[in-house]
Amino acid sequence: MLSQDFFNDELLKERVDAFYGYGNYEGHYWFIGMEERGEDFQDIEKRINIWSNRGKCEIDDVAEYHIDMETWDARIQPTWNKLIRIVLSAKGTENIDIEDVRKYQINELARKDKETCLLELLPLPSPSLKHWIYGEHSKLTFLSNRDNYENYCLEKRINHISQRIKEHQPKAVVFYGIKYKYYWRKITDIEFSPTSEGFLICRNSQTVFVIAKHPVTRGVTSEDFHNIGRSIATKIAEQTLFA
Repeated sequence: MLSQDFFNDELLKERVDAFYGYGNYEGHYWFIGMEERGEDFQDIEKRINIWSNRGKCEIDDVAEYHIDMETWDARIQPTWNKLIRIVLSAKGTENIDIEDVRKYQINELARKDKETCLLELLPLPSPSLKHWIYGEHSKLTFLSNRDNYENYCLEKRINHISQRIKEHQPKAVVFYGIKYKYYWRKITDIEFSPTSEGFLICRNSQTVFVIAKHPVTRGVTSEDFHNIGRSIATKIAEQTLFA
C-alpha cells in the first residue's frame, strides 16, 4: 500500500458525523437502508470528496450528486427499482412498467425538492459487510474495524433519524433489510405486525412504518413491493378516516 493511500481523516470523521443520505426531509415517502455501497479506495475517496465539495450536506440531491460523480445515467438501479414501485403503488398507479420506474428514477427519486428521501443508517460507503476497507486506509481508531465503527455511531444515528421522523412526520417510512429489524424497531419504538406477504407493518398517528426484505434479496419480485405500496395506501387511508 502506498503512503498516499489514506483518506483525509478529518474529512472522514465529518462525513461519519454529518451525512445521512439523499432527498427531501419534507417528502412523504422515506426509505432507510443499512449503508451505501462503495467499491475500492479510489471510488470511496471520490465519493467523500464530492460530498465535501457539494457542501457536506446532511442530505443531498441524489441526481446532482451522481452527476458530479459521473455515474448518473438512465439505467435502472436494482434497489431503487423496487423502492420506486412502492411509491408508485402507494399513490395508486396501476400496471407499473419499467419505463414508469425509469422516469421516476431520473426525475423524482431523492431529489431535493421532491417527495422521497433515501437515508442510510451508517454513513460510510462499503464494498460489503465482510470487507472493511477503512482499517487499511484510515488512522482513526474507531474505524479500525466494523465493530468499533458501529459502536461509535449507531446509537447517535438511530436517535437522529428517529428525531427527524418526529419532526417531519412523513406519510410512510420503509426500512429495507429484515436482518436489521432490531435497529429499525429502535428507531420507531413501535410494535410491528407481520403480514402474509413477508413484510412487517405498523403505524402511529402520523406515519406508516414498514420493515421489508432488501430489494435485491433472492426470490423477491416486483409484485412484492407493489403489495407493500398498496398496504401503505390502505394504512394512510385508515389514518385519514380515524383522524
